[in-house]
Amino acid sequence: MKRRLVDLIRCPACGGRLVLRVVAAEGAEEVATAAVATPACAEFCSLHERPVDAAFRPDCGACYARDVREGLLACTECPLYYPLIDGVPRLIRNARQEYAAELARLEGAAASADAAAERLGEVDASVFDKRSNESFGLQWREYQYDDKTWFKDDVALRQGEFLQSIDAAAEQLRGATVLDAGCGNGKLTATIAAYGAEVVGMDLSRSVERANVNRASLAGSRALFVHFVQGNVMEPPFRRGAFDYVHSSGVLHHTPDTERAFRSILPLARHPGKVYVQLYRRREPWVGVPNRLLRAFTSRLPPGLLYYLCYAAVPAHTAAVRLVARLRGERTRIHEASRRERAISLFDNYSPRYQYRYTPEEVRAMFERARLRNVRDVTLANEARHMVAFVGETVANGAKG
Repeated sequence: MKRRLVDLIRCPACGGRLVLRVVAAEGAEEVATAAVATPACAEFCSLHERPVDAAFRPDCGACYARDVREGLLACTECPLYYPLIDGVPRLIRNARQEYAAELARLEGAAASADAAAERLGEVDASVFDKRSNESFGLQWREYQYDDKTWFKDDVALRQGEFLQSIDAAAEQLRGATVLDAGCGNGKLTATIAAYGAEVVGMDLSRSVERANVNRASLAGSRALFVHFVQGNVMEPPFRRGAFDYVHSSGVLHHTPDTERAFRSILPLARHPGKVYVQLYRRREPWVGVPNRLLRAFTSRLPPGLLYYLCYAAVPAHTAAVRLVARLRGERTRIHEASRRERAISLFDNYSPRYQYRYTPEEVRAMFERARLRNVRDVTLANEARHMVAFVGETVANGAKG
């Protein structure tokens, strides 16, 4: 984790500023200060532990030059704290349960630095779904980095689709901050940095671990400006107004309350800024009803067993997809994906506890209730059968969560 990230993250429980206490850091590398915005941090310099103001211009290159591998992040406004493990901040309420052994070790190592606060927060079932955490963790563990992401393996294609989605030109991303809320494998997150943006990928699952390991190979020289955080879209652990663009693709419909999740990420966008959300499209009854009935059973199975069943069902599912495409007079490229890729796609549909679907009119209404302006349907043509996507602009006093 770059120290720069401390300026962007906040306590997910109260929104308080977090103080980093380092347990282990990697060696520094040469980074020209001119390569980063000066000052990059808007409020507080973690390196010098003092506010950023007109009288203090920090050496931003120093913050980007060193990776902090382990530590604790203590809230300055409430008694909560969170672990930093393998270079990734774990800003989730259930960190005590998920990382018990690591926390015990970090607390012991950092005791002399007075880093540990009193406790981690209690898990709130209305904002945290254990099944989603386990399900998506397994899904991205099975994913291999040479796999196609949702059957798309062309990096240039996905980068171009990202620009279409947020309704922006490439030059508009230079120097911008971007949040990818629900980043999954992190491939898209890392490649966005090529436009000159600073990008933060957040996911509820441990997929952020592999994403962080692979960011250098995916982002190249721009890896300095790619960060990953384990966090919950229902309680996003970021400073209000920290991002020029907030992007969430295929995530919010898997939360206990889609619109609540949507309103949780809105305050993270600057004014003016842009918010993009992609959700599952409501299916025809002859497809949607059987899917809901089947999911009522599959979403209760142990994730490991369900993935095995999905893998076994791939040939039958592929045959069904081909048959439906033929009846519709359409073409399908499902046969171009590997069996594992198709199994992951099935698992993604049948495993999560929550899966809500929407019409374009419903999504537009959600954006308009939030008082976003210039709301546009930006659903990609190659995803229109299954997805619906909208983008809107934030304005002062107009995008409050």
